[in-house]
Amino acid sequence: MKRLLFTALFLSGMLQVACAESGEQNAVPLKGITDSHLKTLRNYCADCHSSDGAEGKFRVDNLPMVVSRSQDAEKWQKILNVLNAGEMPPVDAEQLRDKEKVDLVDNLAQAMVELRNRMADRHGRITMSRLNRREFGNSLKALLGVEIDVSELPSDHGLGNFDTNGANLFVSPAQLESYLSLGKAALDESIDRYLSRETTHYLRHEAELLTQQYHDHFEKTEAASQWRKELAEVVARPENKAAYDAAVAKDPKRKPFHLFYDQIKGAPPVPDEPKFRFFNSPDRLYQFATSTAYHIPYLKRYFDLPAIDKGAYISVPTLHPSNLPTYYIAFSVPANWSPGKYRVRFRAARSADAPPERRFLEFGVRVRNMDLLSAHEITGTMDEPQIVETTIELTRKILESADHSARQLYLREKAIHYQLSNKRKIFAEAKKRNGYGPEYAFWIDWVEVEKIPHIDEPASRAMEAVASLLGDGIHFRTPVQDQITIPTGSVHGQTVRVVNGDSGSNDHLHLRELQVMSNEKNVGLAGTATQSSTNGSVQSRGPQLVNDGDLSTYNHTKNDAKPGEWWQVDLGREMPIDKIVLHNRNDSSTVINRLKSYWIEIYDAEGELVWGGNNGVSPARLKQGLEAFAAEAFRGAAPSEAYINSLVGMYQDRMTSRDDMTHREAVTDVLSTILGSPMFLYKAESSLAEKQEISQQELAQRLSYFLWSAPADPTLTKLADSGQLSDPEVLRQQTDRLLDDPRSREMIEALSEQWLDMERLDFFNVDFVKHRTFDIPVKMSVRNEIYETLQYLLEHNRSIKDLLSSDYVVINNVLAQFYGIKGRYSDKFQRVDLPKSSPRGGLLGMAAIHLMGSNGVESSPVERGAWVLRKLLNNPPPPAPANVPAISRLQDQLVNVRDRLSIHQEEAQCASCHRKIDPIGLGLENFDAVGLWRTKAQFTATTGDGDDAKTETIEWKIDPSGQLHKGPKFKDYLELRRIIASHSDEFARGFATALAEYGMGRTIGFSDSNLVESIVADAKQDDYAIRSFIHALVQSQTFQYK
Repeated sequence: MKRLLFTALFLSGMLQVACAESGEQNAVPLKGITDSHLKTLRNYCADCHSSDGAEGKFRVDNLPMVVSRSQDAEKWQKILNVLNAGEMPPVDAEQLRDKEKVDLVDNLAQAMVELRNRMADRHGRITMSRLNRREFGNSLKALLGVEIDVSELPSDHGLGNFDTNGANLFVSPAQLESYLSLGKAALDESIDRYLSRETTHYLRHEAELLTQQYHDHFEKTEAASQWRKELAEVVARPENKAAYDAAVAKDPKRKPFHLFYDQIKGAPPVPDEPKFRFFNSPDRLYQFATSTAYHIPYLKRYFDLPAIDKGAYISVPTLHPSNLPTYYIAFSVPANWSPGKYRVRFRAARSADAPPERRFLEFGVRVRNMDLLSAHEITGTMDEPQIVETTIELTRKILESADHSARQLYLREKAIHYQLSNKRKIFAEAKKRNGYGPEYAFWIDWVEVEKIPHIDEPASRAMEAVASLLGDGIHFRTPVQDQITIPTGSVHGQTVRVVNGDSGSNDHLHLRELQVMSNEKNVGLAGTATQSSTNGSVQSRGPQLVNDGDLSTYNHTKNDAKPGEWWQVDLGREMPIDKIVLHNRNDSSTVINRLKSYWIEIYDAEGELVWGGNNGVSPARLKQGLEAFAAEAFRGAAPSEAYINSLVGMYQDRMTSRDDMTHREAVTDVLSTILGSPMFLYKAESSLAEKQEISQQELAQRLSYFLWSAPADPTLTKLADSGQLSDPEVLRQQTDRLLDDPRSREMIEALSEQWLDMERLDFFNVDFVKHRTFDIPVKMSVRNEIYETLQYLLEHNRSIKDLLSSDYVVINNVLAQFYGIKGRYSDKFQRVDLPKSSPRGGLLGMAAIHLMGSNGVESSPVERGAWVLRKLLNNPPPPAPANVPAISRLQDQLVNVRDRLSIHQEEAQCASCHRKIDPIGLGLENFDAVGLWRTKAQFTATTGDGDDAKTETIEWKIDPSGQLHKGPKFKDYLELRRIIASHSDEFARGFATALAEYGMGRTIGFSDSNLVESIVADAKQDDYAIRSFIHALVQSQTFQYK
């Protein structure tokens, strides 16, 4: 029934959404191109470019003379481009006569100009598209103020390069349940946060608890050692020799004498104290003893370290964490905490003998899974420890997870734990260096977690609507550890009742105290007040009736609970009530989470309900609240009366169909239906028969989703409603305002991630053993380096030419260490100036770019060269033909990379592309697989199998010199970078195309050539300042028309 009702509402909502435009574009004849031109192309090009096996998958034997699609126009444009560049025909093929080439190029150039104008007049059409995953999550955040994991939604990539492409964004019936579920999760999260906005939680974990674990471990070790010693003495007795020899002969694989203790007369029993956890098992004891023996001398050194009574040291991985967690400090936050933003602080120091390269601690969740959140450089000393502060979001999903590790926070040293497979080698290296093993580099004093109240943060208009729908007596489902304060608005009442909302033996209502506040006084303790409950007893710690201000604590102690049970305070007379304060019991660990589901009722002297309750809100208030929420969710589009009436009916059906349905549950069900409506899920624009200017409100949404991936804010909406937004100067000011807002980071990350193909960073795993200075914090930082550099350009409106070459980098302390850049830097990214000889600066100086051009083990000159052609020179190579032999066929040949690629180019079908790709890729070979600078490289090949296997290694000095195809020569990487940087016009054109495709939400094709050239021309006047591209697109007719 619920699914049918939702489907009906979804279809009803679709009637309010503008239909996508359809219809074929009219065909345009290619004016000036004749049969003689086609004959010329066939004569000189058809040998390689005809039939299905055409080189580069490009054919000249079926070129259209009438163009109806952008793809057809682009074929002719490619021909013009290669003729102008002299790339075709190839130098070793018959060339066009001068007259033939001039005639063909001139006529084709004129034809392309007219074709662009004709197709641009028809305007590229933007389909109606749903919100992509990012936009859906950001729209929920704008409405409700919470972030929800939306990864369960379908991928947004398909046609085109960007997740904003409307052709890929639609909703299938199977996805509707996901939208309903995520909408409800967002509502529950936002309501819980709203109701607990005054609630505080605090926990402090003392690190010296790890020191106690060291003591316990060695007590266990001593017990194991003593047992083995005593057993050895018994085994050595003459009367036991025959029995022991017989046991060994019977089962020689279990030779250690510990394992036959039960067959040896007089053998001591296995230590069975519970804290040892041997469980009377010699196997378990033997495993423990043998697994710890190697590290015992090193671990005992711990007790010689200073300040272990006040804190603890963390080391490299040694033992299994179940024996002794030597390499991290971890603890879990209580499950009954309320969701919200938490401040995490820890006090730490680097020990005096810590090596200079060991400087960072990691903070994260799920210590076994290595879910890293941040990395922090520790500069504090044992004399002056440092306090580090960060934040974490604890969501309802995390706190309610059955997996307690989701609530586990940890600190551990950066990098070393990624080498678990290599830990013996690391340990041996350190022991050889200092005589005992890896240094104890970090000392931790304490870690504390505290909830950040947000009572003063204004609620969004949508959240205000939700609060009004919940009513005065909100049904709370907010677990309370200590207390919660509930404002009541100075209502006059006599009796205050807290009503149980759950059922079951473990769901009884436990309270330590119920305070009724009037003018900052607890009138619940006034002389006229009495307290009572439906069953159980009210036990007092102090007098039952006391003067105002004296403390008395009451406990409701019934074990069997039923929905509707209550605990109440009768004030004896009516008086103003400002707020209710509920205190949870904290005297027993078994009831710490019992105050979790309840509502409040206030009655006057006649017993009439004057505030609260669980019977919902009035029909008028319900309708008003739904209208207000829907208007916000639909981004200003007014919902129809029929739609609102359907929602009211849905609420009433929920409340009458189930006895245990609460008002809050019914409200969230209905509101989640709104969030699953097409009016929310789709970015709808009015359907226009002809090319027309979009409405002001549509412009506001288009601009906001372009720059924020989120709906327009009140400022933008107000300007749109007043008709001012389309004024060029106002639009420019608003564009700058949106770019100055932190929410523009969404565009920076999404645009750069997709434009630069950064998904390749997650295509493979880096070999941490070979690349030992690369780890997860470094991977996070190299990705963020691209984002932060684009952010720096945007904030300071710098030229995008800085992405080709610059005398600075934007890095943090993690990257400074990784790149070997000297100086003191913080966890935050900042600009750092470079010497002229530095290979860093610009995209080609960033580790992420070179990591994408590798497989995580070795560099790939082909991947790197092709990437430069696509992204920096705007001259993408064609796809490899199907019959190209793979370079991997040469993997067993002991040759260097340059020779390997030369052999590959001997294949005729490979040479045409690789002569453009390979020189660039080889010019970048000074960067290894993870982007570190090198002057030598190695290659190891293994031949043969089994006993005949033979491994050989070749090493060579890197030669980065080369020559661009039909271009200048270069002797090293720095000269190559200068040559690439000289192609700023081509780079600008590629960037403008990517920006337009991202911002317009559709593929940018041939018909958009005028738009792209206009953007580039405007930006060039400002030396390609990054904001000039954005302003040119937003101010264009294309952006403001449909």
